[in-house]
Amino acid sequence: MATTIGNLNAAFNCFPFATPADTGVPILPATFADTFQDDELVYTSQAVYEFSDTVRGYASYTHGFKSGGFNLDSTAAVGGADPRFDSEKIDALELGVKSEFANRRVRLNATLFDYDIEDFQVLEFTGVQFRTFNVPKARSRGAEFELSAVAGQHVTLNFGYTFADSEYPDDCAGNLDAASVRSLCGAKLTNAPENVVSFGANWDDTVGDRFLVFASVNGRWEDDRRTSTQPNLAFDIQEANTKANVRVGLGSYSGRWAVELWSNNVTDEQTKNVTFNTPLRVGSRSTFLEAPRTAGATLRLTF
Repeated sequence: MATTIGNLNAAFNCFPFATPADTGVPILPATFADTFQDDELVYTSQAVYEFSDTVRGYASYTHGFKSGGFNLDSTAAVGGADPRFDSEKIDALELGVKSEFANRRVRLNATLFDYDIEDFQVLEFTGVQFRTFNVPKARSRGAEFELSAVAGQHVTLNFGYTFADSEYPDDCAGNLDAASVRSLCGAKLTNAPENVVSFGANWDDTVGDRFLVFASVNGRWEDDRRTSTQPNLAFDIQEANTKANVRVGLGSYSGRWAVELWSNNVTDEQTKNVTFNTPLRVGSRSTFLEAPRTAGATLRLTF
C-alpha cells in the first residue's frame, strides 16, 4: 500500500518483514553490520555418596552458558536500535538420591533443584515483529520424583512428578527501565506449569519362540501455564489438561522387524502453545495450537 510520511511518499507493504530495507523512512527495516563476541568459563562439580549398594545420594553445581547473538528480524535495527542480545548464564544446584528396592524391581529417584538465571533470553512476537531481549533475573526451583516398577513378569509401570516454581523475581529488571522487562517482574515463566505428572505402563509377551507382542500407554498432566510474555491477559493462560498416547505392536523375537499401530493425544485435547498479538488487528490475540489427535502405523526393520 502507499502512504505519506511527512513530505516523503513511500510505497511499502503492511508487514515490515515484506518491506524493502533502507528506504530512508525511520520506522521501516534497516540493514546493519555489527559484531558480537562473548566468552564464559563453563564448569560442573559433583559429589556422590553411597549409603548402600542400592541407595546413593549426590550433589551437583553447574555454571552454564547460552550464547547471545543477533535478532535477525528485519526491523531489529529500526531507528538505530541495537539488534544484539546478551548471553544467558545459569547457576544450577541439585541435591538428589537414586535408589532401588525389592530386588531392584523398584527404582525411586528424587531431586531438589535451584536454578538462578542471569540475562534470561526472551523471544516474543508483537504481531508485526519478532523481538529477542534479556531479562536480568529469572529463577526456577522445585523438586522432581521418578518411580518405575516391574509389576509382574510382563508389565512395567512408570510415574513421575515435578513441582517447579519458575518465575521472574520481583526485582527481575535490575537497573533496566524497559517496560517490556519490568512488566514481567513477579510473573511466571512462559510455558512453565507449576505441577506436572507423567505416567506410563508397558506390557510385552512372547508368542511361541518367534514373535513378540507389546502394548503401552503413557500420558502427561499439567496445571495452568502462561503462553506468552503478556503476564496479565486471561486469554494467555492454558488451563490444566491431560494428554495420553497409546501403542500396540507385533515384532520378531530377534528384533529384526516390528509393526506398530499408535495414536498420540487420543482424546484430541486442544491446547495452546504460544499466544500473540494478531497482525493488523489492535486488541486481538491469536494462538498456535499444539498437535491434535494423530494416529498411524510404523514399520521398523533392522538389517
